[in-house]
Amino acid sequence: MDIKQILLEQLSGAAAEKLGSRNGLDQASTNGAMDSALTAILSGLQQEAGSKKGANKLDTAIAKDHSGSILDNLAGAVDSDTTKLDGGKILEHIFGKNTNNVTDSVAQNSGVSGAAASDILTTLAPIVLGQIGKQKQSEGLDVGGLVNILLGQKGGKGDGGLGDVVSGMFNKKNAGLLALILGFLKLFLRKKVILTRAPHSEQAGWCEKSCLIEVDNTSTQPSFQWYNAWYG
Repeated sequence: MDIKQILLEQLSGAAAEKLGSRNGLDQASTNGAMDSALTAILSGLQQEAGSKKGANKLDTAIAKDHSGSILDNLAGAVDSDTTKLDGGKILEHIFGKNTNNVTDSVAQNSGVSGAAASDILTTLAPIVLGQIGKQKQSEGLDVGGLVNILLGQKGGKGDGGLGDVVSGMFNKKNAGLLALILGFLKLFLRKKVILTRAPHSEQAGWCEKSCLIEVDNTSTQPSFQWYNAWYG
């Protein structure tokens, strides 16, 4: 089931006209912006569903708050401030600090302003989850079924377009996190190693791996001295 295509068809008409009118867009520009926004949202959800923790959180949120009732009156949902408020929270959860970058990418991809892209993204986010929630209920999907539905969507990661751009933002985020973790490990591994039975004129050496260095055992009154050792 192609969620993006289903929603584009459902949004055509009054809902799309309202989105376009308030953002000063003609029909073609509105349709292009909606297409790009849906691609970005679905790509973000695919990334979320790519981990066990993310998939479980998404499944819980959809089961609790997104039954699909929003689809009963899409023209009204598009006009609702509550829809945009919920949408902002959803985007923040999916994209985090990349939300503005995603908005800019949607704007550039569809040729609309950043303000229009932001408005359309925040409006469509709850509608996307509503469609997924409706399908989850009608088909009795568990978290595994939900993941299969999301990862099977077109226009996400691997499409060579906006979906890959959004996926790349997540990869950069993960790469940055990995670099941070490695940095902490590097500091942690700069341990202090005890030198035992060392005379008062002890000499320090560098340790290439975890070890205790015995410098000298000639002293009858051994002294204990801490030295920095780098484990590379």
